[in-house]
Amino acid sequence: MSGTVKGLIAGIAAIVVLGGGIAALKLTEPKPDTGVPDPSVSYSNNLTIYNGNANDIKSISVKNTNGGYKLIRTAEVTETKMPEYKIDGLENVKLNDTIVGSLPANVATLEALKVIEEDAADMSKYGLDKSDIEATIEFDGENAKTVTLVVGNDTAEGNVYVALKGEKTVYTVSSSSVSSYVYEKEYFVSLVCVEEPPEDDYPIVQSVTVDQKALEYDIVFEYDPESDSDDELGGTTASHVMTSPVDAYLNISDSVNYTHGIFGLRASTVLSISPTEEELKVAGIDNPVCTVTTTLDDGSSYVLKIGIEYGEEGNTGYIGYLEGTDILWLFDKGSLPWVGMVPEDAMASLIFGTYIYDLSSLTLITDAGTRSFVFDGNSADDYLVLLDGREYDLERYRNFYQALISAPAEQIYLDDLGATKKIATVILEKNDGSESETVEFFDAGNREVIISKNGKVSFKSRAAYIEKAFLPNIERLDTDEEFVTNW
Repeated sequence: MSGTVKGLIAGIAAIVVLGGGIAALKLTEPKPDTGVPDPSVSYSNNLTIYNGNANDIKSISVKNTNGGYKLIRTAEVTETKMPEYKIDGLENVKLNDTIVGSLPANVATLEALKVIEEDAADMSKYGLDKSDIEATIEFDGENAKTVTLVVGNDTAEGNVYVALKGEKTVYTVSSSSVSSYVYEKEYFVSLVCVEEPPEDDYPIVQSVTVDQKALEYDIVFEYDPESDSDDELGGTTASHVMTSPVDAYLNISDSVNYTHGIFGLRASTVLSISPTEEELKVAGIDNPVCTVTTTLDDGSSYVLKIGIEYGEEGNTGYIGYLEGTDILWLFDKGSLPWVGMVPEDAMASLIFGTYIYDLSSLTLITDAGTRSFVFDGNSADDYLVLLDGREYDLERYRNFYQALISAPAEQIYLDDLGATKKIATVILEKNDGSESETVEFFDAGNREVIISKNGKVSFKSRAAYIEKAFLPNIERLDTDEEFVTNW
């Protein structure tokens, strides 16, 4: 592991030992080398320190205080393809192809700004006697050669002193032209933890389980095959439903961040490759604040463990570990929607989700009695509605059902019912023979109701829906009055 990473881990360990929080943890890394000269620098005399063809670079070996790296060409350029490279020690890690591929072009030739001294007697005043940074570039081909550059101190103007190893001529170069020599090998790792699949080959996410240390229950999302049907509430429901801690429908726009957030997941920095058990423990991976398990329909899965928080207030992130990648990552907080989430973040405010023409019967039970709808058919063209055995106007029933399904699931409620009084029961039977759905409303006091689905206490909401819409609409079934939809 590099010196930078060692220092960072040591800093985390010290803070943890002292019992403090992660107040100001930051990994400093160089900016990418664009290969574009600094427009503020005046290049005089066109002084070439060395030159070569980028495609002839066989290897680049860098030593620095961060541990350095070695780039090795694995395939030479041909008429049909460009050269290919690897970073020594990162053979089993996905690399950032853009950064790796651009490095040879950025270092193939080095131009000086000035010659400072041609036969320097004292290289130490330039930081070139025992340089911490040394880069060896091996060229093959017609002009095969090996050059080794040593990088010294910064100049007062913000440039850098350099020299060829073994020579006494001191040059200045722009800092951007040698910035790639302060990288550590981790810098070349792709920060994309899981690739975004092509749109036409997107896998089915079978389930997502969010296990948060701060919650007494898991939040579980499961794929709903019925979501593929255009009939499911007119195609307005999400592809998944919540099955824990309650059975609930999901918000079609917001829930995708939780159900499919693993795809395209991007880290801000690589912290450590092949971390030790000690590093994983210090980073909190052995006792994560959150574990997200995404299982696909082919049985494969992604397990993301999220450890300790770092950074300053208002600008924090987390250390994370994705099983199978063997990398400790730093993540910006915004890229980890699962941390600190509650069920309501992904939930739709729907209690009923069955499409109108998918019902075979609908039973309404209140203190005033029982009203029973029975249906025949599965579309507007052939749908027959009977209320208590008598034919009922289809359009009027549709208005009633639209008002019925506006019942809101405002917040999760998991406590016992206690001695609460039942206000109403709604029983929905589906025409495909699948399991019926029973929703019960209980008086919770304080103008609130508790809602149970299929015998499981699930939600609490304001009583306004029951008092101003549900009960009055049942009373209006046998009248010509319009049903209440705005309550």
